[in-house]
Amino acid sequence: MFTQINVTIPSKDSWSYPITIQNGLLDKISELIQPHAISKKIIIIADDITAKIYGEKILADLLANDYHVKLVKFKHGEENKSATTKLYLEEEMFAFGVDRHTLCIALGGGVVGDMVGFTAATYMRGIKFIQIPTTLLSMIDSSVGGKVAVNTSYGKNIIGAFWQPKAVIMDLNTLKTLPKEHIINGFFEAIKIFLTFDKEFTIFASEHLNAIIDLDTNYVLPIIKKAVELKSYVVEVDEFEQNLRMVLNFGHTVGHALEKITKYKLLHGYAIAYGMLVEAKIAHILGYLSNEDFTFVNDILNKLDVNSNYLSNFDNNEIIVAMRGDKKNINQQIKLTLLNKIGSVYNVDNKFAFAVDEAIIIKALDELKVV
Repeated sequence: MFTQINVTIPSKDSWSYPITIQNGLLDKISELIQPHAISKKIIIIADDITAKIYGEKILADLLANDYHVKLVKFKHGEENKSATTKLYLEEEMFAFGVDRHTLCIALGGGVVGDMVGFTAATYMRGIKFIQIPTTLLSMIDSSVGGKVAVNTSYGKNIIGAFWQPKAVIMDLNTLKTLPKEHIINGFFEAIKIFLTFDKEFTIFASEHLNAIIDLDTNYVLPIIKKAVELKSYVVEVDEFEQNLRMVLNFGHTVGHALEKITKYKLLHGYAIAYGMLVEAKIAHILGYLSNEDFTFVNDILNKLDVNSNYLSNFDNNEIIVAMRGDKKNINQQIKLTLLNKIGSVYNVDNKFAFAVDEAIIIKALDELKVV
């Protein structure tokens, strides 16, 4: 005999937030955060580089507008997206007296956004935060959608949460401080979402690569806007990655493995680009992706100096072992999102990730290495 009590949790209230994209937004920061600041206490968290370039200016601006503000910084780099850094941030927040009404601002690239977002998600069981991405990668990808996490020795982003921001503020002027390599690094995430969802913009991106990399506003703004619109749609349909959102993992299973093997010396976007190349080849071998479409994927990546030569630096088994730790896997089976044409992925009954035999993955790697 037992007693059973059922608890029914009603659906959470509708959650929406503005994503503002424009040049010069950091000059209006007080105005932009005002609707989201319940109290006058604000904590800004940035890495040491972003803190110097933008953090001190924002700090001075907010102080001049009667906010009680603290700027906290941690050492830049993917290796510092860790539980150790998270604990440090939490101690700094407690020391400043951050409570549930304090607004937290994540100022920086994807490492900062993920790190701060996860800290905000767990601090006092959740406080409000705003994303101010300062790299193309974080604008297009990590600042939108609410996936926040830290890395461990077992893999990337495998301890984390879904925690949506209250607003995302994208000042395109911040991109002007980035080296070309980092612009390309971010652009790969746009290519990923276009390859999986939008053939027209994939072709647009392919035809205007140089103008986009040179940050010509006439081309880079439409690219960012469309990529963010597509990701926003996916997140609205599937916030917790049960089906459609898995499409956004295209290239990431292999890419995260390469990041882990290189101890994050390989930039995230470049890792995903190599991942897209391998995973497109797998789809080609399995008969989902035509010769013509695989050649298109190969060509657009090759134009950005991503080609199979780099893969020869890695042992196939080493890549497979690293892929086994991916959080999408079930019962140690490696699951992948598979392109079936440009702008579309293979799906069955709204399932978008499929177990792929390791022998097929090795075959794809071998075939790419001999090209």
